[in-house]
Amino acid sequence: MTHVKVTLSCPTMLGEQVAEYLLTSEWLEAGFTTFAAQGHGHDFSQASLREKVRGQMEVLNIVALLPAAHVAPFLEALRTRFRDPQMTYWTQAVQAHGDFA
Repeated sequence: MTHVKVTLSCPTMLGEQVAEYLLTSEWLEAGFTTFAAQGHGHDFSQASLREKVRGQMEVLNIVALLPAAHVAPFLEALRTRFRDPQMTYWTQAVQAHGDFA
């Protein structure tokens, strides 16, 4: 089965809402990983004064592996629930994955 790595990048508060949604959704049975990051870009309309001065926004990145066939419906479900231009995503092909058991 072919898998795809999906990375979501969201303003911190929205990222927390997305993570809560994912914890109770059927999409990510295998779980996901979150990490704090700094976003750099041209749209700082939602940035705090501190973030505007620093030129970067605090974001939460969420990384998950999904079967390739599930990616489009997963992204559409997120788009329907969380309409926000500050929430972005990208996908990457996964060559291999597994555990060390």
